[in-house]
Amino acid sequence: MIVLRKIGLGLAVAGVVGVLDGAAARVLMRGVAVATGETTAFSVVATIGILLIFALTAVPLAVTAELTARRAARLTAGVMGTVVLAFFAVSIGLQEVTNAHGLDSLHWVALFACVAGLAAIIGLQPWVVLRVTRRNPTPAPLVEPAS
Repeated sequence: MIVLRKIGLGLAVAGVVGVLDGAAARVLMRGVAVATGETTAFSVVATIGILLIFALTAVPLAVTAELTARRAARLTAGVMGTVVLAFFAVSIGLQEVTNAHGLDSLHWVALFACVAGLAAIIGLQPWVVLRVTRRNPTPAPLVEPAS
């Protein structure tokens, strides 16, 4: 029962952090669209997809952090989620940047500021997940010791 509770807490943390990070990323994506002169209308389905991707990429680390204090396991889980998230961001970001033609210097600065913000969100998501899940440095044991 303790394991199921810890998995549930990990999933809840991943959901909350993922949705908040995804919403911030969506705002920055709108900034990219404004900076490049593209249409700024985003569909509800696409927004939900972004939030879902951020939440799903936080799941491995959040659940692992709830279940173990082993650094190697948490590092592996965090790297997995961050690499997947970075792949999506880089592939979509490259399309946006290569489609940017005839921008003045102010628009280029805005574009790169938004891209830097997105990179920061992606890079900080594992740290935020760990801060929320690992409130106490020594996790409770999964199995109660025999007396």
